[in-house]
Amino acid sequence: MGAGDPGMEDIYHWDADGPRIAFKGPDGTRRGHYMTGPIYVCGAQPGDVIEVQILDLVPRPNPQGESFGTTTAYAIGWWNRVGYSTPDYLPTRNAAVVYKAINDPATGRAAYWEPQYMYDSSSFLINKTTTGCVPESGAMPRTTAAGAAMYHNPDYTFGGVHVPCINNTQNWTGSGYGGFVYDAPEEIRDYSVKGKYRIPMNMHIGNMGLAPAVGAAVTTGPPFRTGGNLDNKRIGIGATMFYPVEVAGGLLSMGDCHGSQSDGETAATGIETSLNGKFRIILHKADALPKKLQLIDYPMLENANEIILHGFAYKDFLREIPNPQVNVHKYGPEGGVDLIRAMSTIYNETRAFLIHNHDITEDVAINIMSLGVDFQITQVVDANVGIHSVIPKWIFNSSAWEKQAYYQDAVKAGTSRTSYP
Repeated sequence: MGAGDPGMEDIYHWDADGPRIAFKGPDGTRRGHYMTGPIYVCGAQPGDVIEVQILDLVPRPNPQGESFGTTTAYAIGWWNRVGYSTPDYLPTRNAAVVYKAINDPATGRAAYWEPQYMYDSSSFLINKTTTGCVPESGAMPRTTAAGAAMYHNPDYTFGGVHVPCINNTQNWTGSGYGGFVYDAPEEIRDYSVKGKYRIPMNMHIGNMGLAPAVGAAVTTGPPFRTGGNLDNKRIGIGATMFYPVEVAGGLLSMGDCHGSQSDGETAATGIETSLNGKFRIILHKADALPKKLQLIDYPMLENANEIILHGFAYKDFLREIPNPQVNVHKYGPEGGVDLIRAMSTIYNETRAFLIHNHDITEDVAINIMSLGVDFQITQVVDANVGIHSVIPKWIFNSSAWEKQAYYQDAVKAGTSRTSYP
């Protein structure tokens, strides 16, 4: 679907000497997101806030002018926690659907996604690639202030699967480790889904944020206080994001682009795709922060209608729990799969935000939060589960009440856009 795209082919290039991108994940043994960045923001220092305005997003076309995406239901999805309702489904099944972006003929803009076919993406069915070997060890340049972090994988174990290097080749049958291109064989494609439904176009950046100052390479999976894998479907056209800075330059990265996704992301993914975008980056210095940014120690979104705050089970899991990059995936008192804890985090953030920004008492804030603020599940699949609060700006905008006597959404529901498509 992306054949002939030089940028895409360069990322996934893998020949007899090994992959173009030599390692994945924080230690070279696990999957991670392909990210654009890091972008160094001149003058940014710890305590500052970086603002990112999303001006435009469009599906990245292949040389034929077509754009595709894929949604996969795999083991981190909520379906795997509750089981299938159809007993004949194998517990190892990973149903994937390939979607094609369809343009509005009047505007030329992408309007919706049309399913093309479904297939079982279980690695034992499709992942039968033989490649040159992944390097056993190496360095991640400029990972920390002290220099390069090292990765070392002498056992050649990737995602829990042993894939030995034999005669300078590796056979990836049964491994979930990604990074090479495969095509679903025709015999496992199910075309019955085509024409049965459409998915509204809602392009957004699933994973965007700044580097945390923890002195180590970190996973891109769970979100943290400087951003990352929020998977909020509102981080699209018309959205402005604010991130607290922890390291010099901020080091902004973005990836995990989605063509659409619902709150919760319950299957495990949105429509995973490639997007081209336009962004404006603004630096707010710590000694001159506007009032709304003075308490920011979490990612904040603003659009024409709303202020949206983000809370997680652990706001700063990299510092709050032992062995964080492992334990964050667990249930229990030191695990990140805890919606009650996430609700407590976002509740406290929202209450403090309202009291500070609108000069109201705690009692008034609690009242407003129960009447005018929505608390919604962002995602339940990224280990450090997320809940966001949606604060309509109209509630406090007295200058607008005469023109708009009652609350009317300027933003299309579940997005940050003010127009279609």
